[in-house]
Amino acid sequence: MKKLLLQATALIGMFAFTACDSDDKVTLPEGNETPANRCYIVNTGNWEGNDASIQYYSFETNMATAGDSEANIFAVQNKTLLGDLAQDLLWTKEKLFVSVSGSQKIEILDESGKRLQEPYIFAQEGASPRMMTTDGTNAYVTNYDGNVYVYNATTAAFEGKIPVGTRPEGISHCNGYLVVNNSGDLYAYNGTVSIIDLSRGDTRTINMVNPYTASVVCNEEVYIIDSGNYYDIPSAVYRISPEEGSVTSLGFSASAIAAYENTLYYVDNAWDYEKNGYVTTPLFALDVTTGEKREVLPEETMTNVNSLSVNPENGDIYVGYARYGVLGNMRIFDCNGKQKSFFGVGYYTAGARFRM
Repeated sequence: MKKLLLQATALIGMFAFTACDSDDKVTLPEGNETPANRCYIVNTGNWEGNDASIQYYSFETNMATAGDSEANIFAVQNKTLLGDLAQDLLWTKEKLFVSVSGSQKIEILDESGKRLQEPYIFAQEGASPRMMTTDGTNAYVTNYDGNVYVYNATTAAFEGKIPVGTRPEGISHCNGYLVVNNSGDLYAYNGTVSIIDLSRGDTRTINMVNPYTASVVCNEEVYIIDSGNYYDIPSAVYRISPEEGSVTSLGFSASAIAAYENTLYYVDNAWDYEKNGYVTTPLFALDVTTGEKREVLPEETMTNVNSLSVNPENGDIYVGYARYGVLGNMRIFDCNGKQKSFFGVGYYTAGARFRM
């Protein structure tokens, strides 16, 4: 949790830039009816602000429900606030699993956002549920207590836990393997990656510096960001082949990545100590099979980027923007960079989540 506070403090400088204008912001729909064709937007909220929120965005109307804490779908359906620091949402088997790290809980909801049961609470010191993935049978949730918690994806019943490294964060499932980013001890930069063979039950460990939340599957391999030490060890994107246990650096830095089929999207909002400010790159698309790279969005559209997601059905790119202490925005682009929609989100959106 202290690492989160350190990074949130570092982000203040980035959020001081001018955000995207909101002249083309759509009118938010009224009422509680769940759109048939939709995705969910997860908003982390402010540190100790108790203002995490969930929205849904309709593909048919190009409109989203409100993103502030009191009007989000969880609050409307359950007459209470979601809590402090929502990290992730997993939509599978007609259920929503929502990890809320500051409130130390996992919520189990139906597709409208209504509670199906009492939340799983982690009262032990150091526990904090983080990121999630699924293999279709189970939901897997990383937790700062050093474990991956396993839940039945259909019933949400607790099935057990798998020990991994220190402060596990990002997680992906790829061809029967779990790949887990363990961010390591605070300030020690001794992170690791755990590769778990679900069929055999064994775990391999790879030493890294500071692998954080980013973990995506692209062309049947896993791509992660090692954030470095925020000073003289820069961030780097790595490709991990779970079956072989091999790790390859792609030779560039990134602050956010997302994947669609054979394409890896990435952008870098990095602090430059010589310039004493953030340097932002364009959004790039890398074909991981050919190595060809193209620019999708110019760097001026990447200022204040807080999240990057891609719709697995059509390749649309969801870019979340945030400024310190104010509600954010999200823009949706097609794969060629043409804007399709623009709407308001909550505080520090973690991105869009789609059915898995």
